[in-house]
Amino acid sequence: MNRLFSYYKSQLRYIVLLFPGSFFRRFRNVAWRSAGYKIHITANIMPSAALVFGEIKIGSNTYIGDDVMITGGSITIGSSCDIAPKVLIHAGSHKAGSSFRRAGKAYAGKIEIGNGTWIGSGVIIIEGAIIGNGCVVAAGSLVKRGEYPDNSLIAGNPASIIKYYP
Repeated sequence: MNRLFSYYKSQLRYIVLLFPGSFFRRFRNVAWRSAGYKIHITANIMPSAALVFGEIKIGSNTYIGDDVMITGGSITIGSSCDIAPKVLIHAGSHKAGSSFRRAGKAYAGKIEIGNGTWIGSGVIIIEGAIIGNGCVVAAGSLVKRGEYPDNSLIAGNPASIIKYYP
């Protein structure tokens, strides 16, 4: 049974593609919730977005754009967030292994994105990033492990705080 559920979960992203547009958004949310993800019914996840595995929680009135991939570990996205197309949110990683194989033992990390945050197109957020409420992450940024305070503009590769909003 568990193997069948894992297969269903892995294929779900292809099933939701069959239901495009805003009209089917609640149906897609119910489908994602049936796979064990905690998706608020008012979230708007585009059909081409992929929730691959992990403990994923998405708050109310949050928009997840086209071709966004959310995978690995524990990922919490707050309410009223906007995530532009082609964003990668990846909370999994590996311990450094021997010279025979550097990608050693895999582990699941954690990512938190606060309420009201706006993530620009093409952003990569990796394991250990904690982004506060009301932040803006500039397009193309690489957000690495660390804490980013509320109401900050985060940009660059690697990302750093550029300014604070009032």
